[in-house]
Amino acid sequence: MAEFDISTAIGTLENHEQKLFPRSERLSFFDIAFDSPNWEDAVILDLGGNRGNLREDLEQKKVGKRANYYCLDVDHEALAFGQSNLPECEWVPFNAYNPMYNKTGLLSQKFPFGDNMFDLLCCYSVYSHTTHENFMHDIKEMQRVVKPGGKIAVTFVDEDSVKFFLTKRRQDYPDKFIINHLDVAEALRKRNEYVYFVDYDLLVDELHSAEGINHLVTVYHKEWLVEELNSMGINVEVKYPKQGHIQKTLVFNA
Repeated sequence: MAEFDISTAIGTLENHEQKLFPRSERLSFFDIAFDSPNWEDAVILDLGGNRGNLREDLEQKKVGKRANYYCLDVDHEALAFGQSNLPECEWVPFNAYNPMYNKTGLLSQKFPFGDNMFDLLCCYSVYSHTTHENFMHDIKEMQRVVKPGGKIAVTFVDEDSVKFFLTKRRQDYPDKFIINHLDVAEALRKRNEYVYFVDYDLLVDELHSAEGINHLVTVYHKEWLVEELNSMGINVEVKYPKQGHIQKTLVFNA
């Protein structure tokens, strides 16, 4: 298990738990994506798993072994909370660059795991908030660390789901929003690939900001993304979310 110092983070957890680590159910979402896999025996990588929402769901169901759960995240405070809550699990820090959440991280980082370690890889709302280049790099790492025949599920935002996404964000941040869904749809029609929605009021094709940004949503043209992954030899299936969830899911085998 990767070691990290939680002493500076742990003191803030009691006061800020709800603010920093909102509890959000994940198990039923990934159970649908994976067609009800063997959660009891699976070795799981929760990529960008934050406080370990998925493991907490499994705890409530009394399913699976804590030692088989690995959470990889750039947020040390979230990992510190997870470790204080479920120390038997593996809480692994990852110093990968993210323009929102880890602006001083390094680009194109390998996952800190050996080959063929995991049966299931779950990734919720990570690549909707980072660059396409990061996503394409990490896809190869996902395939490397998951066992042959193991399953990978990664959520993404497309033109359909962004309507709900922007409605919610506009309610949360009413003074910041200028862009609406029609702007995003028009930008996607012109580019026909993906578009970055930056800092609430800007649509751009590419990101060039060494200082990072405050807000990012990457919106994909669904058919293009599927074709792009198929061209890499990755046979993906798009799963639609259960009620109450916004993002669709790419599901594929390692």
